[in-house]
Amino acid sequence: MRRLPRLVLVLVVALSGAASADAAISIEEFVKDRKKWPSQVGLRQAIEGRYAVTGRTLLRFHNCPLDFRSSEPLPKLVRRSPRDVNVLVIGRIRRDGRTLYFRIERITKQEDDLKQFDRRRPTGPKSRPADWFELADWSSGRGRFYKDVELQEKSTEANRMGIVLARRRAAGDAKMLREVARIVVTRAIGNRLQRAIEHEALRVELKSVGDKPAALSAVRDRIVRGWPGAEDTKNRADRSLAGRYRKDPVAVYNAADEDDRRRLHRVLYADLAIRLIIAESREAGTSGYKVAELIRRQVPEASAEASQFERMALDADLERATEMGRSELDRMVARLRDAKRAVDADRAVDRWLEIRRERLLTQGVAGRLRLADLVLSLKNDRSTAVSMLLEADRLKPDVPEVAERLGQLGYAKQGKKWVQVRKDRPTAPRRVAMPTGVRVGMSGKQLMAAMGTPRRVSRLAAKRVISEIWVYGDPGGSRIAVHLIRSRGDGTAAVRDISQLPSRR
Repeated sequence: MRRLPRLVLVLVVALSGAASADAAISIEEFVKDRKKWPSQVGLRQAIEGRYAVTGRTLLRFHNCPLDFRSSEPLPKLVRRSPRDVNVLVIGRIRRDGRTLYFRIERITKQEDDLKQFDRRRPTGPKSRPADWFELADWSSGRGRFYKDVELQEKSTEANRMGIVLARRRAAGDAKMLREVARIVVTRAIGNRLQRAIEHEALRVELKSVGDKPAALSAVRDRIVRGWPGAEDTKNRADRSLAGRYRKDPVAVYNAADEDDRRRLHRVLYADLAIRLIIAESREAGTSGYKVAELIRRQVPEASAEASQFERMALDADLERATEMGRSELDRMVARLRDAKRAVDADRAVDRWLEIRRERLLTQGVAGRLRLADLVLSLKNDRSTAVSMLLEADRLKPDVPEVAERLGQLGYAKQGKKWVQVRKDRPTAPRRVAMPTGVRVGMSGKQLMAAMGTPRRVSRLAAKRVISEIWVYGDPGGSRIAVHLIRSRGDGTAAVRDISQLPSRR
């Protein structure tokens, strides 16, 4: 029986040569080091790659100028598909005069590249990101060498799998997540994935910094510098998008398109800005009113959050309303009316007056004079004021201050009895009727809106408050002086008193 050629006997199809292929150098590596070929003459080597041409005793690899020769006929290499052209050859570089060639000693059929890719896939719980990156490098280099688009796409797939695994292992660690983001850049996977991982790292960092103003401020500054749209007050997310983001920020950001991501950058900035305002205010002991003011100034779209702080501050003030001084009460009442809480304002005034009523009633005429002034200025309660003044007159008749107040309220003394001689309703003793809507207790802003800019302003600073007199009117005609008390704490002003000034004619 005729003996088969030795090369036929060593031909192994499909998987039988896989282990040898893994130990061999690729044809792309071999060609890359072609300058070393003369020094490798006689050195036994294993080389694998895609063949381009085969003959009876000649084989040529793709993109390789070197001939691969056999002293015996080469086995027939069956191709199951156009891609099924991978072989492993073992042999040595030889010289034929001045020409180098490769002498084939053994040849083995190999899997095609896509099958090799699938076989090389890392599997199991012990697989590492580095294993996927190694596979990506193999398929990328091979795809470029053969101009194989499909194999290059496989490289992208492997890189993504490596990033997914690395990101999963880095979860909860901002520093490691940022390292993964840098790997995304080096592997050219895309800016979207890089930004998503950086966002996840930022969310982790925001959890770890707590309420430390310095740390929060540093994060805010980085957002301003590196996250497009964060400072743009017009770049607002709708309520649905913002709500979903706050509930699950990482997942929502991952899925968002570029336009929505810019809007989410604004949500991220706004939430952090409010968080920083609260942290700084807590350290400084700033009032809730000031917090609300800062929120409105820095985050205009967060009006609901600002109003919430105002409500909480007002509720806290209401709890201690009876302990307030007059100027503080006036400011609180003005704020309550601005917030359309007139009922609460009236109740606070009633409680405040009730606490002082018993004490003032023990102070004879002076106490009743004071009580009459309070009910007029705080409630414009003419009836109660007249009753107090009449009581004062009964306790001590003909006191000039009592007579003056009653006269201003439209009463005159006839014999020993006070009678009403005018039925007009003046607002208060020593007070002048003001334009509609202007009243004691209103804020400085409300007064400015009603009366405009005063002709003259006088100020007297005390320890906790600033007393201001706003003068309106023509110097040669009717003039009005409005007394305001301004807090040093939050700068708010409230009208304390309104009076008529004499003409300068």
